[in-house]
Amino acid sequence: MRLDENYEEQIRSSKGNSFVVIAFCCMAVFIVAVVGVVLLLNKDKIFGGERGKTVTEGSSSEISIDSLISGSKLESDDLDIWVDYMEEEDEKEKPSVSTEREENDPSEGGTKTLLERRDGSSEWVKVNSYLPVNDYENSGFALLNDRMAYYEDGIKISYQGIEVSKYQGYVDFNEVKRDGIDYVMIRLGQRGYTTGQLVLDDYFSDNIKRATDAGLDVGVVWHSQAITEEEAEEEADFVLQYLQDWNLAYPVAFVMEHVENDSARIDALTKEDKTRIAKAFLQKIDEAGYIGIIYGDKEWMFEDINYAALSNYGTWLNQIKDIPDYPYRFQMWRYTTVGDVEGVSGSVAMSISFVDYTIK
Repeated sequence: MRLDENYEEQIRSSKGNSFVVIAFCCMAVFIVAVVGVVLLLNKDKIFGGERGKTVTEGSSSEISIDSLISGSKLESDDLDIWVDYMEEEDEKEKPSVSTEREENDPSEGGTKTLLERRDGSSEWVKVNSYLPVNDYENSGFALLNDRMAYYEDGIKISYQGIEVSKYQGYVDFNEVKRDGIDYVMIRLGQRGYTTGQLVLDDYFSDNIKRATDAGLDVGVVWHSQAITEEEAEEEADFVLQYLQDWNLAYPVAFVMEHVENDSARIDALTKEDKTRIAKAFLQKIDEAGYIGIIYGDKEWMFEDINYAALSNYGTWLNQIKDIPDYPYRFQMWRYTTVGDVEGVSGSVAMSISFVDYTIK
């Protein structure tokens, strides 16, 4: 058989190609071996050595995907910013819940009120749900130029008043009137807290005449120290004796208070005693055609009398606060004892009335 004349050349070429393929394969094997050795020597770094130890110690064959992706030794749960973000998102999705203050509301939903006593103690006391409530809106109160007023729908419905007695000395009631005062509560007198003697205020007769002449509406104040119902009626008769020549627009106020830093006739009276005495006085005043009103601070109204037995009479609340928190209805509110009014020397107690007594 005759061979192709190029056969030897083809054989040489074929041998050359085989050598290239063998060389390439050897090179590939070498590279794979090198890579294998590198991987073997650096497996802790590549696969997160410390994490690997943690997994092993936890008896788990699983390796964290996070470590393979980022090489980080931290999980998402380890990042505070992530936790905070998730908590914020959770709070957004949660329905609103009561705050700790609401959950521990000391007023128990308005069924109790805070009673702050003169001795500095305080207590949350139960509110009688059957009595007429204080329905004044806090937003209705406004203090402008140190004068309190009460508004409904933007309209002032309160009336400004002051209290005067011999301690104010001579009062220019015309100046008082020009200074925006609507009414004056004038002290008529008192029963001595030790002697029990009935005493007319030194300035009463002059004050009531000049206040009336100035066009001011007038009410009167009586300070009681009666210890029996008979004494209360005696006090009412005394008051009526000095009112027979006057037509009062504003009430006759019954005031019974503890005496600071001294003992008084009424100290031994019980709550029910004081209630009966107040009722005896107010009833006689009403029967004479005048309007009786009981005066007192929150402590007096809660602890010294039974207000439920007197709730058919008006209340003049004495509470020096920005907003009164007495829970029951009241018609007048004494809000300061240091008012500044033209025509009066020194400070004067001021009140507002929510009732226009001139049309009663």
